Amino acid sequence: MKNYLMNEIKTMRVQGRNVPGGVCADGSVQLFWAGSALELCVKAREVWAEISSDYDFHEIWLAVEVNGYQIARFAAPKEPSLICLAHNLDPEKENTISILKDTQPMPGDNKHSLKISSVSLDDNGVFVAPKPHSCKIEFIGDSITSGEGLAGKPDEMDWITQWFCGSKTYAVQTAKMLDADWMSISESGWGICWGWDGDVNSRIPLYYKQVCGVLGGDAQKASGTCNVLDFAGGSDYVVLNLGTNDNLGFKVHDDGKGTEGAAGIALVSEVKRFLGEIRQNNPRAKIIWTWGMLSLDIVPALIFKGVEEYKSESGDKAVYTLELESIDALEKCDEDKGSRGHPGPITHKKAAQRIVDFIRGLN
Repeated sequence: MKNYLMNEIKTMRVQGRNVPGGVCADGSVQLFWAGSALELCVKAREVWAEISSDYDFHEIWLAVEVNGYQIARFAAPKEPSLICLAHNLDPEKENTISILKDTQPMPGDNKHSLKISSVSLDDNGVFVAPKPHSCKIEFIGDSITSGEGLAGKPDEMDWITQWFCGSKTYAVQTAKMLDADWMSISESGWGICWGWDGDVNSRIPLYYKQVCGVLGGDAQKASGTCNVLDFAGGSDYVVLNLGTNDNLGFKVHDDGKGTEGAAGIALVSEVKRFLGEIRQNNPRAKIIWTWGMLSLDIVPALIFKGVEEYKSESGDKAVYTLELESIDALEKCDEDKGSRGHPGPITHKKAAQRIVDFIRGLN
Protein backbone atom coordinates (compact mmCIF):
# COMPACT_ATOMS: atom_id res chain seq x y z
CA MET A 1 0.00 0.00 0.00
CA LYS A 2 1.09 3.56 -0.71
CA ASN A 3 -0.04 6.38 1.53
CA TYR A 4 -0.67 9.90 0.23
CA LEU A 5 -1.10 13.04 2.29
CA MET A 6 -3.98 15.18 1.13
CA ASN A 7 -1.83 17.96 -0.31
CA GLU A 8 -0.09 15.35 -2.46
CA ILE A 9 -3.32 14.38 -4.22
CA LYS A 10 -3.54 17.00 -6.94
CA THR A 11 -6.58 15.47 -8.63
CA MET A 12 -8.93 15.30 -5.64
CA ARG A 13 -12.15 17.29 -5.81
CA VAL A 14 -13.95 18.77 -2.81
CA GLN A 15 -17.67 19.48 -3.06
CA GLY A 16 -19.02 21.99 -0.58
CA ARG A 17 -17.99 25.17 1.16
CA ASN A 18 -14.34 24.93 2.10
CA VAL A 19 -11.02 26.73 2.28
CA PRO A 20 -9.31 27.42 -1.07
CA GLY A 21 -7.84 24.16 -2.39
CA GLY A 22 -9.75 22.12 0.19
CA VAL A 23 -6.76 21.39 2.45
CA CYS A 24 -6.87 22.97 5.91
CA ALA A 25 -3.88 24.35 7.83
CA ASP A 26 -3.28 21.00 9.57
CA GLY A 27 -3.00 19.21 6.21
CA SER A 28 -6.36 17.47 6.39
CA VAL A 29 -9.45 17.79 4.24
CA GLN A 30 -12.33 18.70 6.51
CA LEU A 31 -15.95 18.38 5.45
CA PHE A 32 -18.09 21.04 7.11
CA TRP A 33 -21.68 21.11 5.84
CA ALA A 34 -24.17 18.27 5.31
CA GLY A 35 -23.79 16.84 1.82
CA SER A 36 -20.23 18.07 1.37
CA ALA A 37 -17.90 15.51 -0.18
CA LEU A 38 -14.39 14.46 -1.09
CA GLU A 39 -14.19 12.86 -4.55
CA LEU A 40 -11.26 10.74 -5.70
CA CYS A 41 -10.92 9.33 -9.20
CA VAL A 42 -8.63 6.29 -9.18
CA LYS A 43 -7.35 3.31 -11.09
CA ALA A 44 -6.70 0.99 -8.17
CA ARG A 45 -7.68 -2.29 -6.56
CA GLU A 46 -7.94 -0.85 -3.07
CA VAL A 47 -8.74 2.58 -1.63
CA TRP A 48 -8.38 3.39 2.07
CA ALA A 49 -8.59 6.67 3.97
CA GLU A 50 -7.47 7.80 7.40
CA ILE A 51 -10.57 9.38 8.94
CA SER A 52 -11.19 10.91 12.34
CA SER A 53 -13.81 13.07 14.00
CA ASP A 54 -14.47 14.96 17.17
CA TYR A 55 -17.67 16.11 18.82
CA ASP A 56 -19.19 16.85 22.20
CA PHE A 57 -22.42 14.86 21.98
CA HIS A 58 -23.74 14.37 18.42
CA GLU A 59 -21.58 11.90 16.50
CA ILE A 60 -20.82 12.57 12.85
CA TRP A 61 -22.10 10.18 10.19
CA LEU A 62 -20.68 9.80 6.71
CA ALA A 63 -21.43 7.83 3.59
CA VAL A 64 -19.16 6.20 1.00
CA GLU A 65 -20.10 6.03 -2.67
CA VAL A 66 -18.49 4.26 -5.61
CA ASN A 67 -19.42 5.83 -8.94
CA GLY A 68 -22.29 7.72 -7.38
CA TYR A 69 -23.92 4.81 -5.54
CA GLN A 70 -23.76 4.35 -1.79
CA ILE A 71 -21.95 1.26 -0.53
CA ALA A 72 -21.47 2.17 3.14
CA ARG A 73 -22.70 4.47 5.90
CA PHE A 74 -21.27 4.73 9.41
CA ALA A 75 -20.41 7.03 12.30
CA ALA A 76 -16.91 8.43 11.91
CA PRO A 77 -14.43 7.18 14.52
CA LYS A 78 -13.00 9.65 17.00
CA GLU A 79 -9.47 8.26 16.79
CA PRO A 80 -7.65 8.43 13.41
CA SER A 81 -8.53 5.15 11.71
CA LEU A 82 -7.60 3.64 8.37
CA ILE A 83 -10.92 2.70 6.77
CA CYS A 84 -11.47 0.66 3.63
CA LEU A 85 -13.51 2.61 1.07
CA ALA A 86 -13.31 0.09 -1.78
CA HIS A 87 -11.67 -3.30 -2.34
CA ASN A 88 -11.00 -5.65 -5.26
CA LEU A 89 -11.84 -3.05 -7.89
CA ASP A 90 -10.80 -3.54 -11.51
CA PRO A 91 -7.48 -1.63 -11.63
CA GLU A 92 -7.90 -0.90 -15.35
CA LYS A 93 -11.18 0.93 -14.80
CA GLU A 94 -11.51 4.51 -13.58
CA ASN A 95 -13.66 4.61 -10.46
CA THR A 96 -14.87 7.61 -8.50
CA ILE A 97 -14.77 7.12 -4.74
CA SER A 98 -16.65 9.69 -2.66
CA ILE A 99 -16.83 10.38 1.05
CA LEU A 100 -19.92 12.44 1.93
CA LYS A 101 -20.78 14.06 5.25
CA ASP A 102 -24.28 13.04 6.33
CA THR A 103 -24.33 15.27 9.42
CA GLN A 104 -24.79 19.02 9.51
CA PRO A 105 -22.38 21.21 11.55
CA MET A 106 -23.57 21.59 15.12
CA PRO A 107 -23.61 25.20 16.38
CA GLY A 108 -22.28 25.40 19.91
CA ASP A 109 -20.22 22.22 19.65
CA ASN A 110 -16.68 23.61 19.67
CA LYS A 111 -15.25 20.14 19.00
CA HIS A 112 -17.29 19.28 15.90
CA SER A 113 -14.97 18.21 13.07
CA LEU A 114 -14.60 15.54 10.40
CA LYS A 115 -11.09 15.06 9.03
CA ILE A 116 -9.63 13.01 6.20
CA SER A 117 -5.87 13.05 6.76
CA SER A 118 -4.56 10.72 4.06
CA VAL A 119 -5.56 8.23 1.37
CA SER A 120 -3.89 4.91 0.61
CA LEU A 121 -3.95 2.92 -2.64
CA ASP A 122 -2.52 -0.48 -3.48
CA ASP A 123 1.08 -0.36 -4.71
CA ASN A 124 0.05 -0.13 -8.38
CA GLY A 125 -2.88 2.21 -7.84
CA VAL A 126 -2.91 5.74 -9.24
CA PHE A 127 -5.04 8.85 -8.98
CA VAL A 128 -6.45 10.19 -12.24
CA ALA A 129 -7.95 13.55 -13.12
CA PRO A 130 -11.76 13.61 -12.88
CA LYS A 131 -13.83 14.83 -15.79
CA PRO A 132 -14.92 18.44 -15.21
CA HIS A 133 -18.54 18.93 -14.25
CA SER A 134 -20.73 20.99 -16.56
CA CYS A 135 -21.92 23.66 -14.08
CA LYS A 136 -21.90 24.87 -10.48
CA ILE A 137 -24.90 24.96 -8.14
CA GLU A 138 -25.41 26.19 -4.59
CA PHE A 139 -28.15 25.21 -2.12
CA ILE A 140 -29.33 27.27 0.85
CA GLY A 141 -31.72 25.64 3.27
CA ASP A 142 -32.70 24.17 6.62
CA SER A 143 -33.30 20.67 8.00
CA ILE A 144 -34.67 19.47 4.66
CA THR A 145 -31.41 20.40 2.90
CA SER A 146 -29.48 18.85 5.81
CA GLY A 147 -31.25 15.54 5.15
CA GLU A 148 -33.08 15.31 8.47
CA GLY A 149 -35.48 12.37 8.37
CA LEU A 150 -33.87 10.46 5.50
CA ALA A 151 -32.99 7.56 7.79
CA GLY A 152 -35.04 5.67 10.32
CA LYS A 153 -38.66 4.56 10.68
CA PRO A 154 -41.36 7.18 10.14
CA ASP A 155 -42.25 7.13 13.84
CA GLU A 156 -38.70 7.88 15.02
CA MET A 157 -38.81 11.31 16.70
CA ASP A 158 -35.53 11.59 18.62
CA TRP A 159 -33.37 14.48 17.40
CA ILE A 160 -30.18 12.49 16.79
CA THR A 161 -27.68 12.55 13.96
CA GLN A 162 -28.21 9.00 12.72
CA TRP A 163 -31.54 10.18 11.25
CA PHE A 164 -29.73 12.78 9.08
CA CYS A 165 -28.59 11.75 5.58
CA GLY A 166 -27.09 14.78 3.88
CA SER A 167 -25.85 12.51 1.09
CA LYS A 168 -29.37 11.59 -0.05
CA THR A 169 -31.13 14.95 -0.20
CA TYR A 170 -32.86 16.62 -3.12
CA ALA A 171 -29.82 18.91 -3.24
CA VAL A 172 -27.22 16.20 -3.87
CA GLN A 173 -29.60 14.42 -6.25
CA THR A 174 -30.14 17.65 -8.20
CA ALA A 175 -26.41 18.26 -8.47
CA LYS A 176 -25.79 14.74 -9.76
CA MET A 177 -28.59 14.98 -12.32
CA LEU A 178 -27.18 18.27 -13.62
CA ASP A 179 -23.59 16.96 -13.59
CA ALA A 180 -22.73 19.87 -11.32
CA ASP A 181 -20.19 20.85 -8.73
CA TRP A 182 -22.15 21.78 -5.62
CA MET A 183 -22.02 23.45 -2.26
CA SER A 184 -24.65 24.00 0.39
CA ILE A 185 -25.35 25.78 3.64
CA SER A 186 -28.17 24.49 5.85
CA GLU A 187 -29.14 24.15 9.51
CA SER A 188 -32.02 22.28 11.07
CA GLY A 189 -34.55 24.67 12.61
CA TRP A 190 -33.07 27.80 11.02
CA GLY A 191 -34.69 30.31 8.70
CA ILE A 192 -34.47 33.60 6.84
CA CYS A 193 -35.33 35.92 9.76
CA TRP A 194 -35.67 33.51 12.71
CA GLY A 195 -35.74 29.87 13.61
CA TRP A 196 -38.61 27.49 14.33
CA ASP A 197 -38.91 28.94 17.87
CA GLY A 198 -38.60 32.58 16.79
CA ASP A 199 -34.90 32.87 17.74
CA VAL A 200 -33.47 35.67 15.58
CA ASN A 201 -29.95 34.23 15.94
CA SER A 202 -31.00 31.13 14.00
CA ARG A 203 -30.70 32.80 10.61
CA ILE A 204 -28.79 31.31 7.68
CA PRO A 205 -28.01 34.72 6.11
CA LEU A 206 -25.83 35.59 9.14
CA TYR A 207 -23.25 33.04 7.97
CA TYR A 208 -23.63 33.13 4.20
CA LYS A 209 -20.29 34.83 3.52
CA GLN A 210 -18.25 32.50 5.75
CA VAL A 211 -16.92 29.01 5.10
CA CYS A 212 -18.79 27.54 8.09
CA GLY A 213 -19.13 30.28 10.65
CA VAL A 214 -21.58 28.34 12.85
CA LEU A 215 -18.49 26.47 14.09
CA GLY A 216 -16.71 29.12 16.14
CA GLY A 217 -14.40 27.21 18.48
CA ASP A 218 -10.69 28.01 18.47
CA ALA A 219 -9.65 24.79 16.70
CA GLN A 220 -12.53 25.20 14.24
CA LYS A 221 -11.49 28.75 13.44
CA ALA A 222 -7.92 27.55 12.93
CA SER A 223 -9.21 25.19 10.22
CA GLY A 224 -10.85 28.13 8.43
CA THR A 225 -14.50 27.92 9.46
CA CYS A 226 -14.86 31.66 10.06
CA ASN A 227 -12.84 32.68 7.00
CA VAL A 228 -14.56 34.65 4.28
CA LEU A 229 -15.71 32.14 1.66
CA ASP A 230 -14.06 32.35 -1.75
CA PHE A 231 -17.04 32.11 -4.07
CA ALA A 232 -14.61 31.73 -7.00
CA GLY A 233 -16.79 33.67 -9.41
CA GLY A 234 -20.02 32.23 -8.07
CA SER A 235 -22.38 29.49 -9.14
CA ASP A 236 -24.46 29.07 -12.28
CA TYR A 237 -27.54 28.33 -10.16
CA VAL A 238 -28.51 29.09 -6.57
CA VAL A 239 -31.44 27.17 -5.11
CA LEU A 240 -33.00 28.33 -1.84
CA ASN A 241 -35.30 26.05 0.14
CA LEU A 242 -35.59 28.34 3.13
CA GLY A 243 -38.65 29.59 4.99
CA THR A 244 -40.20 26.54 6.66
CA ASN A 245 -38.94 27.56 10.10
CA ASP A 246 -39.90 31.21 9.59
CA ASN A 247 -43.41 29.88 9.08
CA LEU A 248 -43.25 28.00 12.38
CA GLY A 249 -41.75 30.93 14.28
CA PHE A 250 -43.97 33.60 12.74
CA LYS A 251 -46.38 33.63 15.69
CA VAL A 252 -43.58 34.67 18.04
CA HIS A 253 -43.05 37.91 16.09
CA ASP A 254 -46.63 38.51 14.96
CA ASP A 255 -47.94 41.83 16.30
CA GLY A 256 -51.50 40.78 15.60
CA LYS A 257 -51.51 42.19 12.08
CA GLY A 258 -50.38 38.97 10.40
CA THR A 259 -48.58 39.26 7.08
CA GLU A 260 -49.34 43.00 6.95
CA GLY A 261 -47.66 43.62 10.30
CA ALA A 262 -44.08 43.92 11.50
CA ALA A 263 -43.23 40.23 11.08
CA GLY A 264 -44.44 40.16 7.49
CA ILE A 265 -42.61 43.37 6.65
CA ALA A 266 -39.40 42.00 8.20
CA LEU A 267 -39.58 38.81 6.16
CA VAL A 268 -40.17 40.61 2.86
CA SER A 269 -37.33 43.03 3.62
CA GLU A 270 -34.87 40.25 4.47
CA VAL A 271 -35.79 38.25 1.36
CA LYS A 272 -34.90 41.30 -0.72
CA ARG A 273 -31.69 42.04 1.17
CA PHE A 274 -30.52 38.42 1.06
CA LEU A 275 -31.20 38.14 -2.66
CA GLY A 276 -28.97 41.16 -3.17
CA GLU A 277 -26.21 39.52 -1.15
CA ILE A 278 -26.54 36.29 -3.11
CA ARG A 279 -26.41 38.21 -6.39
CA GLN A 280 -23.30 40.09 -5.28
CA ASN A 281 -21.46 36.79 -4.82
CA ASN A 282 -23.04 34.96 -7.78
CA PRO A 283 -23.20 37.53 -10.60
CA ARG A 284 -24.19 35.09 -13.36
CA ALA A 285 -26.46 32.79 -11.38
CA LYS A 286 -30.09 32.00 -12.00
CA ILE A 287 -31.57 32.17 -8.48
CA ILE A 288 -34.53 29.93 -7.66
CA TRP A 289 -36.41 30.23 -4.35
CA THR A 290 -38.39 27.07 -3.62
CA TRP A 291 -40.79 25.92 -0.91
CA GLY A 292 -43.47 23.32 -0.34
CA MET A 293 -41.86 19.99 0.61
CA LEU A 294 -43.54 20.64 3.95
CA SER A 295 -46.87 22.45 3.70
CA LEU A 296 -46.73 26.14 4.67
CA ASP A 297 -49.55 28.63 5.16
CA ILE A 298 -47.91 32.04 5.75
CA VAL A 299 -44.40 32.42 4.38
CA PRO A 300 -44.73 31.48 0.67
CA ALA A 301 -46.74 34.61 -0.14
CA LEU A 302 -44.16 36.74 1.69
CA ILE A 303 -41.26 35.12 -0.15
CA PHE A 304 -43.05 35.65 -3.46
CA LYS A 305 -43.69 39.30 -2.59
CA GLY A 306 -40.06 39.81 -1.61
CA VAL A 307 -38.80 38.21 -4.82
CA GLU A 308 -41.09 40.29 -7.01
CA GLU A 309 -40.21 43.53 -5.21
CA TYR A 310 -36.49 42.72 -5.44
CA LYS A 311 -36.77 42.09 -9.18
CA SER A 312 -38.71 45.31 -9.73
CA GLU A 313 -36.41 47.46 -7.61
CA SER A 314 -33.09 45.97 -8.79
CA GLY A 315 -33.88 45.19 -12.42
CA ASP A 316 -32.52 41.68 -11.79
CA LYS A 317 -34.80 39.37 -13.75
CA ALA A 318 -32.86 36.11 -13.25
CA VAL A 319 -34.69 35.29 -10.01
CA TYR A 320 -37.54 32.78 -9.89
CA THR A 321 -39.91 31.06 -7.48
CA LEU A 322 -40.87 27.40 -7.59
CA GLU A 323 -43.36 25.47 -5.49
CA LEU A 324 -42.41 21.84 -4.81
CA GLU A 325 -44.74 18.93 -4.09
CA SER A 326 -45.42 18.26 -0.40
CA ILE A 327 -45.21 15.15 1.72
CA ASP A 328 -49.00 15.32 2.08
CA ALA A 329 -49.46 14.77 -1.65
CA LEU A 330 -46.66 12.27 -2.23
CA GLU A 331 -46.05 10.04 0.78
CA LYS A 332 -48.58 7.21 0.88
CA CYS A 333 -46.75 4.35 2.63
CA ASP A 334 -43.93 3.88 5.12
CA GLU A 335 -41.35 3.38 2.35
CA ASP A 336 -42.16 6.88 1.09
CA LYS A 337 -41.93 8.60 4.45
CA GLY A 338 -39.12 10.17 6.41
CA SER A 339 -38.57 10.09 10.15
CA ARG A 340 -39.21 13.00 12.51
CA GLY A 341 -42.10 14.26 10.38
CA HIS A 342 -39.70 15.30 7.64
CA PRO A 343 -39.81 14.61 3.90
CA GLY A 344 -38.93 11.08 2.89
CA PRO A 345 -37.12 9.63 -0.11
CA ILE A 346 -39.93 10.08 -2.63
CA THR A 347 -40.45 13.76 -1.75
CA HIS A 348 -36.73 14.48 -2.12
CA LYS A 349 -36.62 12.59 -5.41
CA LYS A 350 -39.62 14.47 -6.79
CA ALA A 351 -38.18 17.79 -5.62
CA ALA A 352 -34.88 17.10 -7.36
CA GLN A 353 -36.60 16.20 -10.62
CA ARG A 354 -38.81 19.29 -10.48
CA ILE A 355 -35.83 21.57 -9.87
CA VAL A 356 -33.83 19.93 -12.66
CA ASP A 357 -36.74 20.23 -15.10
CA PHE A 358 -37.21 23.88 -14.13
CA ILE A 359 -33.51 24.68 -14.61
CA ARG A 360 -33.40 22.92 -17.96
CA GLY A 361 -36.43 24.94 -19.00
CA LEU A 362 -34.53 28.16 -18.29
CA ASN A 363 -31.70 27.31 -20.68
